[in-house]
Amino acid sequence: MAAVAACVILAPQPGRAQEKAADASHSRVGVRIGGLATFDGFNDKYGDGWQMSLFFTERMISWLDLEIRIGALYMGDLQDAELDDELTGRFGIGSAMRILYFSAGPMVDTRLGSNTTGYLSAGVGVYSVSIEFDSGVTSFDFSDQDVGFNGGAGLSRRLSTNWSVEANTTLHYVIVSDIPQDIYYSFTEGADAPFILDISLGVTLGLR
Repeated sequence: MAAVAACVILAPQPGRAQEKAADASHSRVGVRIGGLATFDGFNDKYGDGWQMSLFFTERMISWLDLEIRIGALYMGDLQDAELDDELTGRFGIGSAMRILYFSAGPMVDTRLGSNTTGYLSAGVGVYSVSIEFDSGVTSFDFSDQDVGFNGGAGLSRRLSTNWSVEANTTLHYVIVSDIPQDIYYSFTEGADAPFILDISLGVTLGLR
């Protein structure tokens, strides 16, 4: 009887095996919305703003995911009312900056409780820096494509089998050129390459 009991205890439990397999193949899709902060000369020209991003994660192994992000960072209007007039040669024109990006990279996570997970992420991708102009009659924009990086941390709280809410903070860094032809360089009057911090809340849906 003791031998039989030992076999039962040591044998794999189907429920746990299925849970582990589900975790190993888990995919999620979600959206994050929040505010962002800029720094130094960039902040002097555009102030802070807000951001929205869509993301998809695919479980690779028990503690490692691949995360893909598509996002938009919206800065405020240019604070220097004369700079855009001077650069475009049009009087009374208004402008605002936005940065669209696509990135991919690893995300590692760890369980902090039965329904709570903490995670760290990193990504590299393409950041499109755009200036949108509005003359009051027509609108147009210019853009440059640059390489950028991001790193983040967050907490996710499961509400049900498929739905979770989360809090996330991510720091973005964009590599820009220090030449007059570069849009960021020109419309910030040579400010350092931007660090942008976003703090967001999000909701995620488990796909499988």
